[in-house]
Amino acid sequence: MEPTAIGAAAARSIGKIGSAAISRYKPVGVARVGSPEDRAQAYKRMLDAAAHHRLAQSYVEVVKVTKDDKHPLFMEAVRDLLASGAELASAILGVQLCAPAYVIDAAQKVADTVQGSGPDGVEPYKDAQVAFLNAARYDLDYNPKRWQLWKQRKTRKFTTQPRALERASEG
Repeated sequence: MEPTAIGAAAARSIGKIGSAAISRYKPVGVARVGSPEDRAQAYKRMLDAAAHHRLAQSYVEVVKVTKDDKHPLFMEAVRDLLASGAELASAILGVQLCAPAYVIDAAQKVADTVQGSGPDGVEPYKDAQVAFLNAARYDLDYNPKRWQLWKQRKTRKFTTQPRALERASEG
C-alpha cells in the first residue's frame, strides 16, 4: 500500500470518529433526565419548596394566634400552606426521578422534618437541610477530589479564616 493511501485511510477513519463525536453533540442548557444540570435544578427546587413550606407553616401559626379561623387572612395563609405542600411533594418526585438513592433519602428526611415540625422545630429542619445539601454537593461533585490538593488547601484555608467566614455569611 502506498503512503498516500495509508494517509487517506487514516484521515477517513479520523473523520468518522470526529463525525460520530459531533453527532452525539448535546447542547448546553438542555437538561436531560439524570444529567448534572437536571439534578441541580431538582435539588434547587427541593430546597426552595422546603423553605417555602416551612415559612408558610410559620405564617399560619402566627396568623392563627392573632386571628380567628374564619378570618380571610387565615384562610389565605392556609391556602398558601396547601399550595406549598403540593410544591414540596412535586419537588420530591422530581428528585426521585433523577437522583441517586442517598440523595433521595436525604430529600425525604427534609420533607418529613418540614411537614412534621411545629413552630419550634427549626433545628431538626436545619440539620436535615444541611444533610441534604451535603448529599447533593457530593452527588454533583462540588467538593474537591482527593488528588486536587490545591483545591483542598484553598478550601481549608478559607474555612479557617474568621474574616472569610464573616464575609461569606454577609454576602
